[in-house]
Amino acid sequence: MAKVEVYKTLWGLSGTIEDKLRWVRDQGYEGFEDWVQPHFTLKPEIEKFGLKYMAMVAGDELEAFKRGLGEAYDNGAVGATIHAGRPWMTYPQGLDFLGKLVEATKQVPFPVNFETHRGRLLYEPMSTAQYLKDLPDLCLCADLSHWTVVTESMLGGFSSQLDLVLSRTRHIHARVGFEEGPQVPDPREKNWEGYVPKFEKWWDVVHENNKKAGRVTTFDPEFGPPHYQWTSPTDGKPLADIEDVALWMTKRLRARWA
Repeated sequence: MAKVEVYKTLWGLSGTIEDKLRWVRDQGYEGFEDWVQPHFTLKPEIEKFGLKYMAMVAGDELEAFKRGLGEAYDNGAVGATIHAGRPWMTYPQGLDFLGKLVEATKQVPFPVNFETHRGRLLYEPMSTAQYLKDLPDLCLCADLSHWTVVTESMLGGFSSQLDLVLSRTRHIHARVGFEEGPQVPDPREKNWEGYVPKFEKWWDVVHENNKKAGRVTTFDPEFGPPHYQWTSPTDGKPLADIEDVALWMTKRLRARWA
């Protein structure tokens, strides 16, 4: 049986870093995912709670990116998720920049995965597929909820690009989006549950590829707080508790891949 590890985003959690990590541990997650922080403040907390750390690093400038990866290493990170570049870059500019970032990742011993994210270089399927063809060492964190928004589709017209993307994905952000938004209000509800199987089929491909390669499948049930999460237009209250949704998704995928 292939191993599965769940890394809970700290996005939306309240309290001190100690409060957040205690909550993550007590909910049964293997680790957490969050933006890189100085190791002298974060590493003692990681060790205190016995959690694994999936670092997040922004790739806007090469030297800062290298420093971020170094700080992730000093924190004992088991992997890193990268937000790289900006969509206004031309393809040659993006290719040169991503190529330099990918080379920099070879200096650390853990997997580094570039996220398919709006507002970044990997914001849509077509150019991302071309980057993957031109950069054979580029690996991904798949958050396909971004692409359903950008393309206003469930990616039905991008099958060849999606096949390539899934073959190069090592880490998953398991959020369910739809054609007009990156997050359905509640994937457990009848009006929205139909979107879940589509995403699960994509994630299944990643899991099967990880099994064949002898890798652990890592995912983050990254449902975001308001205004990612839908709220009542009258009182501003969230329409669902995102931490309950994250636990529901975690249990669902653990059972699916057991």
